[in-house]
Amino acid sequence: MMKRHWVVLLAASSLLLPGLSFSQDSAALLTQAAGSFRLVDEAMTAAVTGTGETSAAAGADQAAKASPKAGNEPGEVELAALYYYAEQKQDDRVAAEAARLRLKFPQFEMPQDLFLPQSARGADETALWQLYDKSDFTGIDAEIIRRKTETPDWAPTADFTDKLARKKQRVLMTEAAKNKNWTDVIQASGSLDPATETEMDLLWTLIDAYSQTGIKQPLADVYRGILLREGDKRLPDAVLVTTLQKAIRDFPAAEVQAVMQKLAVTPAMQAGLQPVAFDLLRKTVADFNADEKQTAPLSEDQLVPLKAEVPPKAEDLALLGWYYLKVKQPAVSALWFGKALALQADGSNAKGLYLSLAAQNLEEEAYQVAATHLQDLSDDPEFLMNALSLRFAKPDMAVIDEKIVASYSTTILQTLNADHAEILAWYAYNSKQYEAASAWFQKAVDWKVAPARVKGLALSYLRLSQKQEFAGLQEKYGVAYPDIWSEIKAAAPPKGEKAAAVIKPRGAIQANYFRNFQAKRYSACINDLSDLQARGQLSPDAAQIGGWCYLGLSRLSEARASFAQGLNASGQIRSDAAYGTALTLLRGRLTDDAEAILAAYPLNAERDREIRAEIYVQRARASFDQKQYQNALDALNARASLVAEPTDLSQLRGWAYYHLGNKVMAKQVFQRLNDHLSDAGVRRGLMVTSQWDTRR
Repeated sequence: MMKRHWVVLLAASSLLLPGLSFSQDSAALLTQAAGSFRLVDEAMTAAVTGTGETSAAAGADQAAKASPKAGNEPGEVELAALYYYAEQKQDDRVAAEAARLRLKFPQFEMPQDLFLPQSARGADETALWQLYDKSDFTGIDAEIIRRKTETPDWAPTADFTDKLARKKQRVLMTEAAKNKNWTDVIQASGSLDPATETEMDLLWTLIDAYSQTGIKQPLADVYRGILLREGDKRLPDAVLVTTLQKAIRDFPAAEVQAVMQKLAVTPAMQAGLQPVAFDLLRKTVADFNADEKQTAPLSEDQLVPLKAEVPPKAEDLALLGWYYLKVKQPAVSALWFGKALALQADGSNAKGLYLSLAAQNLEEEAYQVAATHLQDLSDDPEFLMNALSLRFAKPDMAVIDEKIVASYSTTILQTLNADHAEILAWYAYNSKQYEAASAWFQKAVDWKVAPARVKGLALSYLRLSQKQEFAGLQEKYGVAYPDIWSEIKAAAPPKGEKAAAVIKPRGAIQANYFRNFQAKRYSACINDLSDLQARGQLSPDAAQIGGWCYLGLSRLSEARASFAQGLNASGQIRSDAAYGTALTLLRGRLTDDAEAILAAYPLNAERDREIRAEIYVQRARASFDQKQYQNALDALNARASLVAEPTDLSQLRGWAYYHLGNKVMAKQVFQRLNDHLSDAGVRRGLMVTSQWDTRR
């Protein structure tokens, strides 16, 4: 049963399946046990078509109690004698009457309420079923409490109790899955048995939960429970196909293929499995591309469906591209990546085409791919930097576009790569851009000192006539690199070929920190700004960007310090700094300090409303925690005058009324929430306030 803890399942499995352990890969989990399970096909069909658990069925049960039974079941008149003998406690006559009814009605079963007091027997459950249809569990609990108060011997029927328990389980699993709280999904699954369960959507939800949490053995148990039921217990084809499509995500292609072969026993199922077979082909090729140990090529016949797909999909074309690149057919892979790029221009397809061309020694064509897709490749600065570097190492090949220079500079700063900083520095030096050359040589030396980099920096100082800097450099590295100084003094000036202007590190940083901020690369943004600050080049605008980056990393003290630099400015900088400071203080729960910022630095109406609303939220929660319920209500009322109240704060309002003894207002709040929201906290609040009403 699924209610056992997964660790126990894993431990027990080692007794049943020799060799299985915690470290076992998922490769054999799906097919390691054949399984033999039972399920009534009609019930499964009803579950798939959504007719398994409806209020109509519930209504039919109620109607049956008030009208004559169908031909194979006794009606009220037939049952009258049985109930009479039971009330008289004449057990022998009860047995004889039951025997008579079984002869006349072969399907007859003893009524569950036969021995209940008459006052508690046959009570109308219509109200309960109406609440059931609305998933109003709090209302159901309140109704049950009311009836038990009136009739202590009364109890809901077993049919209602069982269906209610299942519906509660469904709601809990569904809500937890919606919120991606996979641990709660597993916990709510309770006693679901994958070998006999009829409601497949619950098992599929449980599969997703185990998959997302990486719990392999119970995941395989659920799959086998669905897929490997045999004989007349086999599930409908549609259920099996859907489950296999999920299995492709969770298991190697060979495992899924083995199960497909076991299930494809009819022409209809073979046809139904065609979409799964196509998805499985994708999985097979993707697994091959990703597994370095797989070197034997796939057969060309296997790849035909991907090649012939109409209309073609970019992801499938890319799969073919990576496949042929791996099997060392770069000319073929270039064709497929070219088609993929035409449908979807992204970094992965651009990389594939670049590598395919580079593998054919088509360096110029490969470079053009990188130059064309600068933005697509910017998320992988290491790759882009290497792709662009060839042109800078061989500048005589062609003039380099300014955008390429800027992109190369940026990637160097992002990766802190001394080798590429040196390449760019020599490019600048040989085109007589000595200031830029000295800046990049300095970066290269700072990141990783090497004689060629010291030599380049010294040559740049000479061309700039910076004798003091040259002397300081020679004093620092003269002993470490004694052989380069004679070469430096004898070196001829560069020829100065025409070249695009090289952006100095400061300029590249200034161009890059804002882009990093926009892309939420907060650490990279701060690195850029720290470099500017070390050089004394941090502007007030840049400091504010630093505040937002620090806030994005929850480094609150540094964020506050950055924003503080703008509080003494004027205009928009001051307003932005005050807004950022207030948000930072609120993030640190310094509510009074945030309000003081509003008093000292007025904001525009929208920002003021935003900050004040959060101030009232924090005060309401703090007052509630301190049992100052009236203060909590006052803060909530003040906030409600500014903006609409969300459901979590409305719940807080309800509980504040409750603790103040105003149960009527509390119930109104929870009832209003329950009318349009399915939430456990709301139901709990409504139940508590409803119980109080019944006690009155």
